[in-house]
Amino acid sequence: MTKYSLLPSTDLSKLETHRGADIQREGREKVNEGDESNQRSTAIRAEVQAQIIECLNRFYAMETGMWGNPVDCLIIRTVVQGRLQGKLYDLSALSEVLGLPISTLHRKIGHLVESGFLMREPRGKSIYISPTDNTNISLDESFENMVATLRRLYKGDIKFDKKSADID
Repeated sequence: MTKYSLLPSTDLSKLETHRGADIQREGREKVNEGDESNQRSTAIRAEVQAQIIECLNRFYAMETGMWGNPVDCLIIRTVVQGRLQGKLYDLSALSEVLGLPISTLHRKIGHLVESGFLMREPRGKSIYISPTDNTNISLDESFENMVATLRRLYKGDIKFDKKSADID
């Protein structure tokens, strides 16, 4: 049994036994391991964030290259997604989903119809907005680039070890 003797100060550097020195060293090692683990986790998180941002930037560049400004891209993307999900949007539904005034959407959609990206589909008393064949074709053509970007992101250049893979 080892005898421990502390001076009045609670400073661990004042431990007077060899066992005390061992406890100090073990404590410092655990702190250092924790710091290394935190640093590794922070580095991995930063790299993943950088890759996600790069992916989003590439998608943004592809979209704006195909369809113009960000609001136009948002409108087209929403209409295309609605079509893929079997939902058709009229101006009021699109206004509600996007949080844009109907007057703005009416003007923007008029421009997108003139540009050949969207078309109006009269059905009964409503007029629904849908993507044109050209919009669908340009989206299909860019799809391979989008998939390649996602594959690159998920393939990743980061080597996860067992310890860092358990970190959120």
